[in-house]
Amino acid sequence: MQKYSFVYDIKTKVYFGAEQMIHLGEEVANYGNKVLFLYDGDYIKKNGIYDLVIDASRKYNFEIVEFTSIKPNPRHTDVQAGVDLCKKEHCNVILAVGGGSTIDSAKVISSCALLDAPVWDVVIGKVPTQGSLPLLTISTISATGSEMNTGGVISNLDTKDKQSLRRPSQRPRVTFLNPEYTFTVPKYQTACGTVDILCHAIETYFSDDEPMMLTDTFLEGLIRTVVHYGPIAYKDPQNEEARANLMWSAPWAINDFLRYDKRKTWSMHPFEHELSAFFDITHGLGLAILMPRYLRHVIDEKSLPRFRNLGIYAFDLDRNLEDQEIAEKVIKKIENLCYETFGLESHLSNLGITEEHFEEIAEKLATDHGFYTAGYRKMSKDELIELFNECL
Repeated sequence: MQKYSFVYDIKTKVYFGAEQMIHLGEEVANYGNKVLFLYDGDYIKKNGIYDLVIDASRKYNFEIVEFTSIKPNPRHTDVQAGVDLCKKEHCNVILAVGGGSTIDSAKVISSCALLDAPVWDVVIGKVPTQGSLPLLTISTISATGSEMNTGGVISNLDTKDKQSLRRPSQRPRVTFLNPEYTFTVPKYQTACGTVDILCHAIETYFSDDEPMMLTDTFLEGLIRTVVHYGPIAYKDPQNEEARANLMWSAPWAINDFLRYDKRKTWSMHPFEHELSAFFDITHGLGLAILMPRYLRHVIDEKSLPRFRNLGIYAFDLDRNLEDQEIAEKVIKKIENLCYETFGLESHLSNLGITEEHFEEIAEKLATDHGFYTAGYRKMSKDELIELFNECL
């Protein structure tokens, strides 16, 4: 197998900035005339997005069917209701306004609306997809980057599973990124969103592949941007420079550009998905608790050069320090960002979580002869249990 071999074909057209919202109506009309309009709260009626969509529908003559039953860690039952409504109303295009939960739900709806099968059967691969309805998005928070990638993550609380449906046809055709829409995002959600972006980038940076200097440099710059502007946006929510940089960082952390030269990237996200499937915690908060503990588990001779470059180029650490000290300082800076700057909870136990389900979670993750093998390094079931206990 060739060391460097990939295809990069992204089909998302991005409109960035407040003045670009004038193109919404024409873009929707390019793809259909009956829109399933997903949004996750009345805040879009206060910030002007709702009126913008209604006015565009009148000007460009498309019908709107509203669907608002989306919760954080979106449930497969709610997504199923969206599919049923989409089919009933014969919608031929989807417009999702909100954050990752709304956009992820819209992606799964876009695929399942073309099938006669239960949503969860499609998500777990029992029923193959047959394309997707065209999807357009307006992002209102900088976090998951779902506005420019192919994956939709939803939860089945009945089976305690959280799974991703990834299909090229689900990638949004058009996305609108207006930093002004994030000015009113609460501090807690700004913090959790920033941690999610940071974790996407760091998780990709620590991949078990031969790195390319270009993507490494891009990742180091992205991480540097996020740790610089996240605190500014947290303290000064209407700082346009900070909001714009976070909004552009979110999709680039996960729109595949940084991952095409890598085969094994994901560790922390699958671990957190299992935790939130069982305990229904905020995704970014779960990552904030998990990330420093996980990074300590992967410090070894192979990872120390990665920590060195990350510390020097993303966290401004002294290049004269020893590798081990740099690794420890990188992790300490992440802890300070999450727990001191953002004030996020640092322990699962303070959320009322116990070790009761840790063995079951580790068993689900360690499916390959008792090891989790998809991430930066193999982790045994016992090591996973140890990691989760460290998070208590």
